[in-house]
Amino acid sequence: MGPRGRAASKLASVLTQPLSFDAVQTTLSDRVSSHLSPGGTTIVLPSLSFPTDELAKITAIERYEERLLHLLLRLRHHDTRIVYITSLPIHPAVIEYYLGFLPDPATARDRLALIHLGHFSGRGLAADLADDHETLARVRAAVRDDSAVILPFNVTDAERRIAVELGAPLFAVRPDLVELGSKTGSRRIAAAVDVPVLPGVEDLWSTEAISTAVDSLRLRHPDIDAVVVKLNNGFSGQGNAMVAWNSEHADLADRRTVFCAEDESWGSFAGKIAREGAIVEQLVTGRSASPSVQAWIAPAGELQIVSTHDQLLGGPGDQVYLGCRYPADPAYRHQIIAYTQAVGGHLAEAGVTGPFAVDYIVVDRADGPQAHLSEINLRLGGTTHPFGMARMVMGARFDPAADGLASPLGPRVYVASDNIKQPGLIGRSPAELIDRVRATGLAFDPATHTGVTLHMLGAVGQYGKLGAVAIAASHDEAGDLYQALLTSLRTDR
Repeated sequence: MGPRGRAASKLASVLTQPLSFDAVQTTLSDRVSSHLSPGGTTIVLPSLSFPTDELAKITAIERYEERLLHLLLRLRHHDTRIVYITSLPIHPAVIEYYLGFLPDPATARDRLALIHLGHFSGRGLAADLADDHETLARVRAAVRDDSAVILPFNVTDAERRIAVELGAPLFAVRPDLVELGSKTGSRRIAAAVDVPVLPGVEDLWSTEAISTAVDSLRLRHPDIDAVVVKLNNGFSGQGNAMVAWNSEHADLADRRTVFCAEDESWGSFAGKIAREGAIVEQLVTGRSASPSVQAWIAPAGELQIVSTHDQLLGGPGDQVYLGCRYPADPAYRHQIIAYTQAVGGHLAEAGVTGPFAVDYIVVDRADGPQAHLSEINLRLGGTTHPFGMARMVMGARFDPAADGLASPLGPRVYVASDNIKQPGLIGRSPAELIDRVRATGLAFDPATHTGVTLHMLGAVGQYGKLGAVAIAASHDEAGDLYQALLTSLRTDR
């Protein structure tokens, strides 16, 4: 090959090289302007990209990838396509269930591509997909235009690699900014924007440092009875450990400790602290509420508050997320919205784009409830899918300060959970469960905008586990619906 041929070959090679991640991300503003605006192609990547030992603690974790199936309801817009990726195939009855909420399911199905890897390794969908060139090629073939945007659950290097391979930007925080949402980063941002936090110490990297921090807190705040140690990147409360003072014991291992995750010990916890860091914070007992605010930052930097919830917690010390109630109590709703606006402004200035949520702990005081920032989650979360499902099945407008979703039939609220477990459901198919709920009269009724919607149905047969959203005109009615659902699922039929 002569010099001219070699030059042409080199140029062709350069032109066919994947764009850098930065170059891919620069296309985001041209493809999406706001909170998942209609049109174009959304590549849904519902990978919970967290440490494998943390994921293993969650029953049916492989089916949590189905929680974002409410996004299929966006197919009501005829210019919208969705490519939905999972580790395992989704039961056809589950897809039929979601599309059944649309006016034209057949046309919607034509604009939906379902792609699965065929296996679940336990290390996360994104990590597996990033190494699977054959499946990436199938995803690339399913994207029929140049408007595709990837919506991931959270972001790691694996999601970054996928974005580069597909030439599609992430509508999410950049990987280099993820640390802003760690427990340490959350406390630092709160301090920067004058949002209250509980007494604590951040940026700790050993059990010795944590032991020193515990003693320091005791000296400065003698009224505190106990503290909670939180891994920087723990989620759903699974990375928390509650520690009593026992200040006469210098060794942290000798202090009275309750770990929120089963089979955890200081031996295993110490390694996680060394890898990702941790914070120590006052443990509040008898607190009035644990609300959360969800928001999005558009590519242009515009902040949009999306919703508020009261989180439903359980497990040791009420540290583990079980579900939510929408909206948050009006007694502190405006307070947490204002705090989240301040946090969101700081994040936008730092260059954060995409969804995030801020969790709070509310403490009752003589002058009224006071919210304290607990953590910032720069990702989707447990409140994403119930809110999206409820809003879209009703075609409701949302006002985060209002007392409910603005349904055409009046305000609507809901209670939701991912943690309904009934051993009697093991062996049942998704179709059987869907039919059972319909037969009881509890299923969501488009004519009244009340009733129950189901999710995570793929976990029913193997684990007897599912999620549900109970929608009604009042919290009392929603609670009654939810309890009626539980009763019906306990019935042996």
